[in-house]
Amino acid sequence: MTSLLIVEDDDAYRSALCRTLAPQHFDITAVATVNEARAALLLAAPDLALVDLKLPDGSGLAVVLALAASAPACRTLVLSGQGTIPDAVEALRLGAVDFLTKPIGGAELLAALQDALEPLPAESLEQVERRHILAVLQACGGNVTEAARRLGLYRRTLQRKLQKLPKHR
Repeated sequence: MTSLLIVEDDDAYRSALCRTLAPQHFDITAVATVNEARAALLLAAPDLALVDLKLPDGSGLAVVLALAASAPACRTLVLSGQGTIPDAVEALRLGAVDFLTKPIGGAELLAALQDALEPLPAESLEQVERRHILAVLQACGGNVTEAARRLGLYRRTLQRKLQKLPKHR
């Protein structure tokens, strides 16, 4: 059974994640803060981790860093409703394997967790940026203005980036 650490401060969302993923044969440990995540890591190293970016006692990036240090084999996915491209790049630089945007459906989340268990292909920074921009744009229903707002970019800057995005390899 694959062990999964969920770090999410919203009680209702954390419970929903647990209800969605428990039938998929994950051994789930769910916590709400950076400190609780660190305490959970002292007990056992998870196979997978799903970490919210914004936590009440700090950034989820601190959890990503702690996971990379104490559980290097753990595949970490960062989940955020307010993430930016710099957040995504920093999360991946610290050791996360994916950066997901809220809201996310159960099937999409399960697919991302299953993908995280697969061996990682080497990705360039441009590919990571492209994937994040396109994910945010898709989450906004193709609305460039809303995607730019979520990404923390000017609309015209996002339009230029979309024109220059490298083709998927």
